[in-house]
Amino acid sequence: MNRREFLAKLVRYGLSAGALSALPVERLFAQEFYPQLTIPIIDAHAHVPGDPYLIHTDDMPGYTFEAIRNAKLCATTMAVIGDDKTAVGADSTYMQAKAGIARVRLWETEKRVKIVRRPSDIPSQPNITGPIPVILAIEGGDAIGTDLGRLDEFYGLGVRMITLVHGRAGEGGSGDNPIGNDMRRHSSADGNDEGLTEFGYQVVRRMNRLGMIVDVAHASTQTLLDVASCTRAPIVDSHTSMLPPEATVREHGRQRLYSDAEAIVDTGGVVCTYPYRDDAYGRLTLEDWVEEIKLFRSHFGMRYIGFGSDSGGGVPRIPEWTGIGSVKDLQHAMRSGGLGTLEISGFMGLNFLRVFARCHAIAQVLTYLKA
Repeated sequence: MNRREFLAKLVRYGLSAGALSALPVERLFAQEFYPQLTIPIIDAHAHVPGDPYLIHTDDMPGYTFEAIRNAKLCATTMAVIGDDKTAVGADSTYMQAKAGIARVRLWETEKRVKIVRRPSDIPSQPNITGPIPVILAIEGGDAIGTDLGRLDEFYGLGVRMITLVHGRAGEGGSGDNPIGNDMRRHSSADGNDEGLTEFGYQVVRRMNRLGMIVDVAHASTQTLLDVASCTRAPIVDSHTSMLPPEATVREHGRQRLYSDAEAIVDTGGVVCTYPYRDDAYGRLTLEDWVEEIKLFRSHFGMRYIGFGSDSGGGVPRIPEWTGIGSVKDLQHAMRSGGLGTLEISGFMGLNFLRVFARCHAIAQVLTYLKA
């Protein structure tokens, strides 16, 4: 690699909206360049359209290839189900994940999607007519079992992100698995939450070595903290919402404490928020969501927050969010709330792309160093 190629990669993989905001040409760049382009959108968490394994299918009918294309996404995650809440039997989670992966790979042969295998596979602008760029993921590390070799297999099949823990207590399983514990089963103050297991540490290290994104969505607080302490690459929470900054304890649920978010930020990672309706804390409108984003910005900056729709999932949603097409309404609400083009671009996709690129680059270094 010559110097020019190296600098080009730095620009491609290292320059984010946060870095651009430090340049004196920010205003000129934002006003004269960005308005000519569509803001790049990368959905950090969504399901496979029509996935027969999903427990909740209430918003699946409207989650289609056409809807994804009309939303003008540069790329979307498609997370196959890999946890023990939707299948039973020996190795069923592994086989279930393999079946979901095979389905997406079939779509690739049909040129309906293009599986993203490296950050440079994600276009800077949406491809309106070609295959949809898809970041293949697994939601639920149960599919790994206790076999690290499966990580290599999944990587070879195109998987680039794994949600370590996933599940609901009371729906066919505990939610905990051989990697770590589930936040809906363990409050942040739960003294019985033992966090990441020894095998879990090995999983994180191996994912770092492969360049796979470690997703701590659904992970208990102690599991998240343990992952953050041992990872050699940035981590993400691909879909969550924030508790108020003054909250110091999280009960069983899906919202994150600011102290949880701080641990993710300290790795250089991204907290991706989604259109969850929270009656208890008044998160009922797109404007409420934007206020949450701005509050996060005041604590950590815009470099560390992103977007994950959980399309195809089953959470209560803000009424204004009627499907992935509502992303344009969120952008409008962000502008109305005073957020600038670079900040919106970072949230909508560039921050997540930075993490993906960083994981990819670190894996190359670790492989070279045999570390």
